[in-house]
Amino acid sequence: MLRRMTSAARKRPPRLSRDLVVEAAVVLVREQGLRQLSMRTLAERLGVTPMAVYKHVEHRDGLVLLAVEAILGTVVFPEERLDPVSWLRVLARRVRAMGLEHRGLMDFLLDEGPTVHTSLVILDRTVRKLHGAGIPWKEAGALHNTFFSWLAGAVRRQEPWDVSAQGTPPPFEKFFAAAEALPAKDYPGLAHSVPHMRATDVGKEFEASLGFMLEGIQRRIDVRQEAPRKKRPRSRPG
Repeated sequence: MLRRMTSAARKRPPRLSRDLVVEAAVVLVREQGLRQLSMRTLAERLGVTPMAVYKHVEHRDGLVLLAVEAILGTVVFPEERLDPVSWLRVLARRVRAMGLEHRGLMDFLLDEGPTVHTSLVILDRTVRKLHGAGIPWKEAGALHNTFFSWLAGAVRRQEPWDVSAQGTPPPFEKFFAAAEALPAKDYPGLAHSVPHMRATDVGKEFEASLGFMLEGIQRRIDVRQEAPRKKRPRSRPG
């Protein structure tokens, strides 16, 4: 009898907790994407009823927030000794990898903004890094918003390439077909750029775009650091 009870106890699912719910939710996001996350699919993964999940999370919106909080909490910040542009380059690459691993995360950030604590930490660290390089607080905040809006959009744009099944048409094929159908003499911009767009590797495209963004930020830093030197009065000869 004792042996049968012990065997039955081993088959029971682990005691449900909020931490276990969030952990399972993050795994589901990694496997299926944030849009597919629901209380029912999570309950099925945990081997419990949806009502058991509701005891730890009130609704799906709350579940999404907890999952996003946990995912963003895995971001490892670059070394503080790096200059701002190098620091942002490393951070952008890490956020990109995280976003591609958790589809739908970038859509959430674009729609909702930095609403969870871990995203606010990223905002704070970024603004402080830029301010430390001479950028005023207000401008540093604006640079953060511009940079991370671009980053989220760039990662979101790459998602179809990462999830498309073999044998399916490449992403944006309708765009390419529509652009190439127009007469080249009337649309020379399209005629010269679309072939390069079609042939561009998405990873290389990301790095090129990242370079453009960081070049602009470096210019703002240079302007701010140059301004005090221009304002210094010339010393009079003794």
